[in-house]
Amino acid sequence: MPIPSHNSLDLLHQSYSRGQLQFQHLDLRRLSLEGVRMPFVEFIDCNLQGQNLTGAFMPGGVFAHSCLRKSKLTWANLIGTDFFRADLSGAQLNRAMLAGAKLVGVNLQGANLKEAVLTGSDLRGANLRRANLSNANLSNANLQGADLRGADLAGADISAAVLVGTLMPDATYVDYNLELLPAGSE
Repeated sequence: MPIPSHNSLDLLHQSYSRGQLQFQHLDLRRLSLEGVRMPFVEFIDCNLQGQNLTGAFMPGGVFAHSCLRKSKLTWANLIGTDFFRADLSGAQLNRAMLAGAKLVGVNLQGANLKEAVLTGSDLRGANLRRANLSNANLSNANLQGADLRGADLAGADISAAVLVGTLMPDATYVDYNLELLPAGSE
């Protein structure tokens, strides 16, 4: 695929302005989408690795099966966005607004979600190993089957979060009786 250029960004914006909301199989690694305003846009199976989306306004969007590894999404408005099975490992999501987001099966290993708003988000089966969730709001989030081993939850709000089947930061496991068990025990 050709190297994206400034013209590629212009074409992306023009297509979006004309009503095209869905983009598939694009390589957007070398473009800056900092501060972009594209609500309800769909990037399916796209490569946005290392992308700068700081302050982006993309609520209701879709990033299914996309690579956002080491991307910067600080202060981004991603409310209700669907990241089904996306790779966000090592991404910077500090203070991102992810309330109601669908993060099922997402790889957030080593991601920085410090002070992120994840209220009511669906994180079932998410890989959050070694993620920084300090002071994040995870109230009412569904973390069933998520892997939080080694994650930093200092000051995080996990009130009313669904934790059944979750591997906690200390490698304990929340069973169906809501008891903490050492991982690997029955």
